[in-house]
Amino acid sequence: MKTAFIGIGIMGVRQAANVAAGGFPLTAYSRSPEKADPLVAKGARRASSVADASKDADAIITMVSAPADVEEVYFGKGGVLESARPGALLVDMTTSSPKLAERIHAAAKAKGMRAIDAPVTGGEQGAADGTLTIMVGGDKADFDAAQPLLSKMGKTIVHFGAAGQGQRAKLVNQVIVSQNVLSAIEGLFFSRKAGLDGETMLQTLQTGTADSKALRIQAAKAFRGDFTPGFYPKHLVKDITLAIDEADALGIDLRGLKNTRARWLELLYKHPEAKAIQDLARLYM
Repeated sequence: MKTAFIGIGIMGVRQAANVAAGGFPLTAYSRSPEKADPLVAKGARRASSVADASKDADAIITMVSAPADVEEVYFGKGGVLESARPGALLVDMTTSSPKLAERIHAAAKAKGMRAIDAPVTGGEQGAADGTLTIMVGGDKADFDAAQPLLSKMGKTIVHFGAAGQGQRAKLVNQVIVSQNVLSAIEGLFFSRKAGLDGETMLQTLQTGTADSKALRIQAAKAFRGDFTPGFYPKHLVKDITLAIDEADALGIDLRGLKNTRARWLELLYKHPEAKAIQDLARLYM
């Protein structure tokens, strides 16, 4: 299955490497051509445009930044929907708008293509290890057809139903993650101000109901002064906003999430250079 990978960022370069390592002939495209260098060094073909990447591919995977980028890649001049051949399998792994996923699905079907939305969670390490959790929306037959590819990138791969439902599942994840990280960081930095021993507090919390991955990973890193770049806070704010918009459309008031977004926005205002989730702790230091 000849595969094109469009969007070679922190996550995409690792996902694409696993696809190539799995034996799939790979074409890589990034708006910043040098980002594809690690893949080209391993035998991938460097595409000069979205159209060049898409034209001969059996499967096209996209992993870009935001819904506006997804819109451009799929619907823009020379985009995937204009350039891919009939029968091609389109896999958008960007965390994006459920309604946009539905539009891509419908437009692809009208052109004889197949499309699924397949956003992921698991972070940079999960992308490198091929152990991502992948949440999929789209036709079951297309989900099944994508399994050989998805299994090279993820360990837990779940079909949530029709087009857009993969995106909605990922937004549920982000509702919880964004608030978990905030609460874990607030708790640990409260303990520091209160004069408690931080490492003892951290170890104690891990034995009780306050335990979470957010506590063990992002909050613990922040508490220990590790602000190594990873998932950018601005991308989390994008995800939170998508979740709030979708919830509002469904008639549910996610009040806690709206309060949480205000805190993340404050981080971006005060620390626009923030490049890691744990940078949120800078508001408490």
